[in-house]
Amino acid sequence: MDSTLLAALIGTAGGGLATAGGTWLRSRDRLRTAARLIYAELTRDSAAVAYFRQTGHWVAPTLSRAAWDTQGSVLARRRDVRAFETVHGGYEALELLPFLADDTLSPAVRDQWLAGEAEQIAAAIEEIGTMAQVSREQIVAWTRRLRRRQRTEAYPAPLPVTSGVVPLALLERLTREEALALDFTGGPGVTLRDGRLRVRRGADLTVAHVVFDAAGGDILDRLRPARYTGQPPTGDPAVDEAYDGMVLASTFLSEVFGRDAIDGGGGPLAAVVHYDVAYNNAFWNGELLVFGDGDQERFGRFTQCVEVVMYEAMAAMAALPELTWTFYGQSGALHISLRDVLAQLGKQYQLGQSAAEADWLMGAGLVVPSLGGQALRSLEAPGTAYDNDLMGKDPQPDHMRDYVETGTDNEGVHLNSGIPSLAFHRLAAVLGGKAWERAGRVWWDALTSGEAMEAPTFEDWARRTAHAAVARYGENSEEHRAVLDAWDSVGVPVGG
Repeated sequence: MDSTLLAALIGTAGGGLATAGGTWLRSRDRLRTAARLIYAELTRDSAAVAYFRQTGHWVAPTLSRAAWDTQGSVLARRRDVRAFETVHGGYEALELLPFLADDTLSPAVRDQWLAGEAEQIAAAIEEIGTMAQVSREQIVAWTRRLRRRQRTEAYPAPLPVTSGVVPLALLERLTREEALALDFTGGPGVTLRDGRLRVRRGADLTVAHVVFDAAGGDILDRLRPARYTGQPPTGDPAVDEAYDGMVLASTFLSEVFGRDAIDGGGGPLAAVVHYDVAYNNAFWNGELLVFGDGDQERFGRFTQCVEVVMYEAMAAMAALPELTWTFYGQSGALHISLRDVLAQLGKQYQLGQSAAEADWLMGAGLVVPSLGGQALRSLEAPGTAYDNDLMGKDPQPDHMRDYVETGTDNEGVHLNSGIPSLAFHRLAAVLGGKAWERAGRVWWDALTSGEAMEAPTFEDWARRTAHAAVARYGENSEEHRAVLDAWDSVGVPVGG
């Protein structure tokens, strides 16, 4: 063979091999990139699933599947169809989860289905995580949140209008795998039967506040109260802080706004402290305020912040039937904001602080000092409550131009609540003095007067507060002008 022809053939073959090698490398890179995008989406969605298993609350009406829709075809082109089917099964399980939050299902049926679907999601995370070259330790950490030991006891039916004080944006970092189960009897005529607090016939109905001690347990059975109405402090900080916070919430609403805050149905305001081990949250489960002690690496004891206790109490009190708005989008953000505002006003009332003296922080001192965070949320400066490697940066916006559109966190209820909260702070700052006296009165009048609202927008609420200011203080009064200016400063038009 001619040497020139041989060289040409060798060159052609070499070029083909190089092209094939480049194609293979690009294909591998595309697969790894696709896997990483899908892995990130699955783990974000799984945080809501783990939280559901833990508390019985479904807090994400819509789950993301954008990465799967755009990148799933890359997996489908692989010869290993098993991997595609496993990941696809995880997304199918995610689609079923919102239906399992329906409280018409029996707890036993829900628990059985949920265990199976969570296992499918965990298997999908393992499969796609391996393809994405995620460390085995990280994959195990994620899937552990979805898997828990089987129990014979079932947790209470989910309550879609409630959520913990810790925003969903932090749950990916904080969620543990244990599930909530509350079932306890005993105490001064107080029992919990079928998930409902009751006062026994003939019992002392003056028991208005009661605290139970879970002693680090996550399945609570036959616990007797650690402290209840009429008893002196116990010396246990969590017990006494929860008790004092509930009493303050009742007293504040009664003395400032003239509202009887205790459940008219005869049940006391009840709390559980020392829930689980190193539990990083506090929430109301529909019957009880539940407080963890924190892991001391991210959060301290949740009861140490009276505003956190009051925030949860505001969800529990029959005194606030107005706060039954649809818990997603802007109406859900208003729900969070109003509880934040009332909790802040109660704290300031207890301390005798003016608007200028108050810190306006939700969870002040809750974040451990070594992390450098102030709190969970700031009403004065949304977006500045924390900023560290472990928790990330506080994502709350402070103006409508930065409003967060998201399919998680019930369409951003904990995030966008910063906008109406800042409007209230600016109103209080301009009016000065005790924030509960004028600014708080406008907000309270807006909440309790006029026809009920099912799903108010920020503009609806701004208009309602402006009308309340006019009704109490007069048109073009200092208060009325301050309300208009406050909403204008955060980009919310008041309208007519």
